[in-house]
Amino acid sequence: MLKKLTFTNQLKNLVREPENRTYLLAVSGGVDSMVLASLFRDFGHEIQDSKFRFQVAHINYKLRGNDSDLDQKTVQDFCEKNHIKFHLYEVSEKDRKPENSIQLWARELRYSFFKEIQEKENLEFLVTAHHLNDQLETFIINLSKAAGINGLSGIPSNDNNILRPLLNFSKKEIYEFAEQNAVEFREDLSNKKNDYLRNKIRNEIVPMFMETNDHFLENFRKSSLYLNQTKDFIQKKIQEIENYLTIFN
Repeated sequence: MLKKLTFTNQLKNLVREPENRTYLLAVSGGVDSMVLASLFRDFGHEIQDSKFRFQVAHINYKLRGNDSDLDQKTVQDFCEKNHIKFHLYEVSEKDRKPENSIQLWARELRYSFFKEIQEKENLEFLVTAHHLNDQLETFIINLSKAAGINGLSGIPSNDNNILRPLLNFSKKEIYEFAEQNAVEFREDLSNKKNDYLRNKIRNEIVPMFMETNDHFLENFRKSSLYLNQTKDFIQKKIQEIENYLTIFN
């Protein structure tokens, strides 16, 4: 279950002395990232005399008309209310790259924007709101591509200073936290459309698994942990062999 304490413990598992670190949160206005922002706000309230600092970044892609502007307003209002520094990128026509897929273009744009802010504001970690359902969808996508253990182990919780502290929590748990703590958020209705492979997996394939086994997501959570432990063990042994060969060569 997602609670403030379990989130704090998860953050401590990812980062040494999280209360003395600085963060940039990627916040879209959806339930996942608004819960993430709320948890960071509350974490900051609980600690004193520390170097803890976080800011929020939002990109308005201008792809969904008024809905995109309402997403922006939701994030901006939250930041103003809680005195959090807010960074906005409003996409213009000159930013668009029609030769690329929309998803690839959007990813490249946002990570470039995030990196620019981190360097300017001296923020150590980028934090995203990926969760357990995202991990499951990624696993299925990579499985369909005959991925090896690196692909099947999925999204890392800490990858080159990109933190994903919600990765062990399900979408259902995130919704429950939002309801219990009156977190305001926006629903992206485009996620209901099966225009992309990930959406089709989310809307059609995953529900079939969930219907056949009430504990499916929890079992996947455990399997994902086992895969990551196996991957880490293999990488550790490879590094030991490389170090051994270096010494004797």
